[in-house]
Amino acid sequence: MPVANTLNKGFGSHPFDKLITSSSWFLAHLCSFMKGSIMLYISMMTLFSSCNIVAMVGRKQDQKFERKGIHLHTFEEKSYKRSVYYANNGKPKVMLLHGYGASGISQYYRTALELNKDYDVILPDLLYCGRSFGDSSEFSYTIPAQVKHVEILLEKLAVNEPMLVMGNSYGGIVASYFAEKNPNLVKNLVVYDSPINCYTSAYADKLAQEMGVPSVRELLSPTNVFENKKSLDIVFYKQPYIPRFLRKQMVKYGSMPVRHNQIKLLEYLISKEQQMNDYHFQWTKPVYLAWGEHDMLIPMSTCEQIAKKYLIPQERIHIFKDAAHAANVEHPKAFVEYIKGLMKE
Repeated sequence: MPVANTLNKGFGSHPFDKLITSSSWFLAHLCSFMKGSIMLYISMMTLFSSCNIVAMVGRKQDQKFERKGIHLHTFEEKSYKRSVYYANNGKPKVMLLHGYGASGISQYYRTALELNKDYDVILPDLLYCGRSFGDSSEFSYTIPAQVKHVEILLEKLAVNEPMLVMGNSYGGIVASYFAEKNPNLVKNLVVYDSPINCYTSAYADKLAQEMGVPSVRELLSPTNVFENKKSLDIVFYKQPYIPRFLRKQMVKYGSMPVRHNQIKLLEYLISKEQQMNDYHFQWTKPVYLAWGEHDMLIPMSTCEQIAKKYLIPQERIHIFKDAAHAANVEHPKAFVEYIKGLMKE
């Protein structure tokens, strides 16, 4: 369940804007953004070691989306702020739900830019992620609240047609309940490295402790540089080199300011673990599984359990080789081609 967020254009105009961006997904797109010249990268790291590089890259992402016609839409009601990126060009629609702690743009930046050429991409920020916020009530941290949040966003955007719905990790749980409740809005469902209801927090805590981290809470919401590195170790098959000062920025500007709300989202899942694992989805649309071969957090055994529980045939299971929990970042072209293939079915 990746850890991340991103920054809005006009950084600082909203108090929550200063909380945004994060570890894994920010890192991936930072490396992607700067990979044209490694020597330039190294020199810039030295030059900007005291600057908020997180904010700089976030603004660049926003600007690129705007130029490509993927616009940010924000709806405020009572104490809720609901945000979504959407390109409305009358094309077939693809909705991508991000993982734990991420945001739509931070996780699916490159994916959305490629898909935008042929499809209308919808990238919601789930509640307490990116630019979306709830009213801090107990209900607002639940999966039913997230499903309702996505439904409201689609209603506000006047989207009422079947589409491909993909959810990664935490977003896969939301997508699974959404697809069951709203079959009229779903062409097919893609569960992407997500536990849905075949997982235990005991496994996650054991993994964290084996990596030298107290619990899954610190693994998914790092509080220091060491935990940040371990968090990224489970996200990437081969974690790229990251300077220590940049890791410190990820913790300072990314995980720490939003950690309180992120942990409450996680605590809800833990409290409902048995209830969720006992539940059996009644999907009426085709379900596909997409998995990173080396995902340690949500391992292949979970993929196999889901396939067995829901009788998902082998031809609907796609394994990304040399990938962990972030196949769309580690293998961006292959990931986009996979989605395009599903859209043609």
